[in-house]
Parts: sequence; structure tokens; C-alpha cells
Amino acid sequence: MLVQTLLSIYLFWWQSPDSLEILVPFNHHLKRSKSIAIEVEFLNGFRNERPTAFLIEDTFDQVFENENQFIPSSESLNIVLIKGRKDNEELKKAVNQHGVPDIKLAYQLYNQDQIARDIEIIRKELLGEKKVVLFGYSSSATILQYYISLFPEQVERAVFLNPLIFDIQKNLSFPRSDLSISEFKLSEEQIFDFNYFSNFQSHPISKEQFEKESKNSLIQFLTFKDCLGGFGKLPINENDFALTVRLFEHSLAISDLQSKGVYENEIFRMLKERSKPLWESYSESNFLVHGTNYDKILEFEGKVTLIGCAYDQLIYPKSYDALAEFYSNSTLLLIKDGHAFQKTISAGVLNLLIEAFVEDDIKKKLNAYSEMTEQNFLFKKYKEGDFKIPPPF
Repeated sequence: MLVQTLLSIYLFWWQSPDSLEILVPFNHHLKRSKSIAIEVEFLNGFRNERPTAFLIEDTFDQVFENENQFIPSSESLNIVLIKGRKDNEELKKAVNQHGVPDIKLAYQLYNQDQIARDIEIIRKELLGEKKVVLFGYSSSATILQYYISLFPEQVERAVFLNPLIFDIQKNLSFPRSDLSISEFKLSEEQIFDFNYFSNFQSHPISKEQFEKESKNSLIQFLTFKDCLGGFGKLPINENDFALTVRLFEHSLAISDLQSKGVYENEIFRMLKERSKPLWESYSESNFLVHGTNYDKILEFEGKVTLIGCAYDQLIYPKSYDALAEFYSNSTLLLIKDGHAFQKTISAGVLNLLIEAFVEDDIKKKLNAYSEMTEQNFLFKKYKEGDFKIPPPF
């Protein structure tokens, strides 16, 4: 493994390829584990004198076909995309080696802990002792935050957009944030997608205004849903082990928000149904799962920028305020947009903001703030009664 890795790095420095395969353990928790290859892609070349930002491809985010809209451009940083273990054929063969998928093994090989440890090996191989910049959106941001909880001393700064922090929403007992409109008969997958793409003020002045805006948003969603992507048109594939694991992790994080009296959480139900084999295995054996240790995040001293959406229907927006409290050096920026950032992307201003914070460039931040302010995208403060925060005890 060492000789192969050194040869790969040697070829990398001299040939400056667009991509490179780096060897990582098949299972980080097995001694003398065999190795598998993880592809990393250099989106703007690689120069040793520049700082480096890591992005990761996440199987959950890819369902929505919009991940390329969240890739920052930069001339001052190396932008490195880690393709991950989701498409690795050796892992798939191992899970299927007995003819019937070993779904418990699938979790052990594809969970966020394995991915985070892959990232650390890649950082060492490419950067040595240098720290890395992290950038992630939605599900990938959740994994990168888990990486920080394991290796806080290896990260210089991080920029996260709408991380899927269902666990914070659950643990703080924040109220539901998702939408369901009874007059329209949508499947659970379509309800999830609607919440992902919807964009309107979720707590307007009157009930009538709420109903009007929510129905208008739903009509727009139904008009464009065929070109948006999402779970509504994704067939269930129980052999897509990487996606099944990610859905299990997210549904486990939200699990305590399930049925309580008259309300059953459609988001939880959909995620759980699509990761059903793992939930059945978990119910039988209650195997060890890996969640973010927020006490370790408190130890992180680098800069963190959290860009959340005030009109997010997947994550209760006050969850981002709570997350910011775990970082000693954090900036929280709330945008008048939904989880998918549809309005700010179409207006051409989101990439300005992303580039400014990934590069930590003050001049670019001011320009981005100015553009966001001019187009009225900055959410400045909550109105009284907008968000009901439960008592701490």
C-alpha cells in the first residue's frame, strides 16, 4: 500500500493530473485491512503553494441533481473534489459476496465515520501537515461536520450551507418545519421533494397569507418537478448501499420526531421506508452507529461560516442558530431562501457569497453582502412569534 501510494503521489507532483486515486483502508476499524482506491478530482489544478479546499460527493445530494451548483470557483485555493466510496466495486462485491446483501456490513463500510477517515488520509497524502478548508452543502456538510468532530486540529476553516442537522432539531425539540397540503394528494417522496425545493415565508402574518403562499409554492413545484430531480422519480434500489446508509443515518437522526399523537412525520417515514433493510437489521441487532459528537466540535478553534435559509422547510431554521453556538469562531448568515437555494442561484448571487467565505476574502465578502442586500436576500432578524423556541427544561 505504501509503495503504491508513494508512486501515485510522485506521478501527481510531476504530471499534475486532473484526478488521482488514493488508497484507503477497506474498513478503518479492521487491523491490517486491505485497501481500496478513492478518486479525487482537482477542479482547478493543484499548486502546492496554495491553500486547499475539500468538497465531497454525497449520494444523498446527488439525488437532487444540483450539486454542481454548489462548487466554488477560486484562483487562490486548490479546489479538490473527493468522489468517495459510494461507487467502489470492491465494497459492493463484499456486501453481496454471499448472494444476499449483508446490510449490516453495508452500514459498516459506507457510514459517515468511514468517509471522514478517508478524508483524513487524503488530506495527509496531499497536504502533509497543512490544514484543509472544508466546504459542504446539505448532506455533505453534515459529513464534513462529523470530520471536524474527529479531526478538529486539521481544519483551518469551514463553510457549510444548510447542513442536514436533524439531530439538533430533534434534541432541542424544535417544532416541525415540513409542509403538507391536504388538498393536494402527494406521495411521501413528493412531499419530501416539495419541502426541499419550496421557498416562501413559512410564518407569514396571517393564516390566509400562509395558505396562499404555500399553495403558490406547491403549484410552482408541481410545474417544474419533472426537471428538478428528487426522490419522487427515483426508483427504490436496495442494492444502492451507499444511498441506503445515508438515508438510514438521516432518518435515525430525525427518528424521535416521528408519530406523536395525531401527527406522523412524513419526512421520517419516507427516509425510513427507503432505508427499510437497514432499519430492520438495526431493530434486530441494535448495532453501533456513528453520530456527531458536538462536545468535540466545541474544541474546534478554526473559523466556521454557516449559511442557512430562513425559509428552509427541511430543517427548522432556528437549528442553525443552535449549531452556531457549538463553534467558538462562527459566523451565521441567514438567507431569504429555501433549502435548495433556488432563488439565490437563479439571481446569480450565491456563488459570490460562497467564493468570498471559502477564500476568506474581506473585499469579496463586502461585495457579496452588498449584492445580497441590494437584491433583498439577507434575513436580518426574526420577528416576534416567528419561531417558537421550547423551554430548556
